[in-house]
Amino acid sequence: NLVGMPVSVLLYALPFQLFSTASAYHFHGVQRSVVPLRAAASMAETLPKLYVYDHCPFCVRVRFALGLKGVKHNLQFMANDDVETPTALIGKKIAPIWVDDDGPMAESLDIIQKVDAASPMFRPASGRTDLKAWQKKVQTLMRKLQRPRYVLVPLPEFMQKDGRDAFVMNHQMPPYEKANWKGGDMPLKLKYQKYDEALAESADLVPQLSEALLELETLIFCETCCTEGGLSYDDIDLWARLRSITLIKGLDIPPKIRGYLDHFSEKADCPLYDVMAV
Repeated sequence: NLVGMPVSVLLYALPFQLFSTASAYHFHGVQRSVVPLRAAASMAETLPKLYVYDHCPFCVRVRFALGLKGVKHNLQFMANDDVETPTALIGKKIAPIWVDDDGPMAESLDIIQKVDAASPMFRPASGRTDLKAWQKKVQTLMRKLQRPRYVLVPLPEFMQKDGRDAFVMNHQMPPYEKANWKGGDMPLKLKYQKYDEALAESADLVPQLSEALLELETLIFCETCCTEGGLSYDDIDLWARLRSITLIKGLDIPPKIRGYLDHFSEKADCPLYDVMAV
């Protein structure tokens, strides 16, 4: 049981296979090569770069699309408190950021549209309201289950305390609203306490999400596309949002959703979190 373990222990107790990628990858600007160093150095100079946070669903959208299309790129994980890097690239703290020969650009769907334009792979979004309604229905539940776990496990953007502090400071825990959480005078220590309280509710919250997934199971067409007709922007959005449920230990994931997650994790070269579930 990893709940309650010091973060310093967790950083070294859990496998790091999570961060495999189709190319070279970086942590806070330090290259960790999955290819020989000389070749990786050459790749770093010539490949497009994608700056991301691992937990961010908007970043996962782009990683998902690039992986499925086999677009080689240099994946760079930014620390969550790193304001300088994204501001130098795009003028503000934002992710994902794509940098190619045309320069940097933001907005996940714009990036995907650009890389998909020459040889389209993805059908347009269907406009389905049932998937959006389900996401809205579980939003509070997901935040209470996901957010405490993000800063508990060794994700690259949270490897240092300043990164974890920045996330907790800026991401409210229900029932607090964003304006009250960020704009009020609540001290950071109390915010961490609210995260701990949400984590302590897992015994009640996990079964609620397991039940909600049974509803989603009926909305997914098959393991290779959520909407009938084939791979589409619906999958880009839904898979990116579902990926983080694999961080929740004890969650009952129905077979079609499990197959959907596993299929695209392999095809898109975007690892799931099962190895570090809490």
